[in-house]
Amino acid sequence: MQRREFIKGTVLATAVLAADRVLAGTYDSPGSAKVNQLTNRENPTVLEQKHVPAIEAPDKVKAGDWFDVTVKVGFMVEHPSTPGHWITGIKLLLNGMEAAETKFATGGLTSSSATFRIRLEKTSTVEAVEHCNLHGIWISDAVQVKVA
Repeated sequence: MQRREFIKGTVLATAVLAADRVLAGTYDSPGSAKVNQLTNRENPTVLEQKHVPAIEAPDKVKAGDWFDVTVKVGFMVEHPSTPGHWITGIKLLLNGMEAAETKFATGGLTSSSATFRIRLEKTSTVEAVEHCNLHGIWISDAVQVKVA
């Protein structure tokens, strides 16, 4: 059992380090290299509720067909969008690599969500990364989209 826990921990650490490499330095804010994520789905903190991105995507798609992936910031509570607290951008990752990005104007003028139209040729892992002007970078749980 200890070996299994060690392997799971190693895989998780590798994924976080890989995410750091993709994301580090991509947003201009102090400490932007730290990537925050959900630590306990049954008891999320208030910051996690408002900052962990939620992905809406089909479970299965046809190879080469376009489909929508919607990212909403705040998997439980919509992120505020005010002059002092807003999302600066959302990135969509496919298999750990940046596939698309949207940036938002300073000052909370837009909703904290984005829809990306993509297509896949093979089953892929989709993740979303967002940057909050006050609370840094947050990554979603991974979602697998199967290609038929």
